[in-house]
Amino acid sequence: MDSMVETTPAVVSALITPMREDRSIDAKSLQDLVQYEIAHGSEGFYCCGSSGEGLLLSVEERKQVATLVSEVCEEKVPFYVHSGSLGTREAIQLSIHAQEVGAKAVSLIPPIYYHYSQEEVESYYLDVVNAVDLGVIVYNIPQFTGISFSKDSSVMQHKKIIGVKHTSMNLYDLERLSQAFPEKILFNGFDEIFLYSLAAGAQSTIGTTVNVCPSLFASIREDFLQSNIRGAQQKQHLLNTFIEAMVKEGIFPAVKYCMSYLGIPSGPCRKPFKELDAGAKLRIEGALRCIEAYL
Repeated sequence: MDSMVETTPAVVSALITPMREDRSIDAKSLQDLVQYEIAHGSEGFYCCGSSGEGLLLSVEERKQVATLVSEVCEEKVPFYVHSGSLGTREAIQLSIHAQEVGAKAVSLIPPIYYHYSQEEVESYYLDVVNAVDLGVIVYNIPQFTGISFSKDSSVMQHKKIIGVKHTSMNLYDLERLSQAFPEKILFNGFDEIFLYSLAAGAQSTIGTTVNVCPSLFASIREDFLQSNIRGAQQKQHLLNTFIEAMVKEGIFPAVKYCMSYLGIPSGPCRKPFKELDAGAKLRIEGALRCIEAYL
């Protein structure tokens, strides 16, 4: 197996971005959160992605988050920076900064809103590839971007495209990617199918609920590696019961409340996300009890 794949952390937190009540970044809570998650089993961090509200942050705020995470991780725990943007200029700027603060790689959603041609999408990625010495991870999230990456996507052929964050329920495409590019890193992006993504060829997961229960993900993976499929299924069922409750309340505000409840003040999400009411918070607290053995 390629050494890059071998050294990839298996359980990566799609890190939330703690905020104060005025929705400014809470730097202390962010660094406390990273330390908390390392202590509870997170093996790496993916900052400023969907869970981190990256597209709701300014360029300077995204740089701030990456810097704060790097100060805690140093060279001990790998972290990835989502540097995707609406435009190539900002994506390059964020990618260069990620390299400067020690990120293991950068990851980018494709440019969205305008209906770009395949050639234009590819040039966006290649411009970033040529601007930094880091590897680049394609963020495949077709239900939000309208663009899907598969084994036939020409951008995948580039050697500095080191992997894919596959946030899609399409396990067939994931399996085809694993067969076509065994040297590339495949990250599962949907917590609900973590176990099944391993069977399809994923080596790692980048997950929102990893913030809350990294040890549960590690346990599912260990059962899978030990061929204890029934045990892994039972734990995936447990995780999915928790996820289902989070999704009903709004996954990102719900996970931020989970971390506040567990002792790391994480505040609300940026508007237009709504704040949780008292009833939602009680339901989330109830859902946490179903995974309390892994908290």
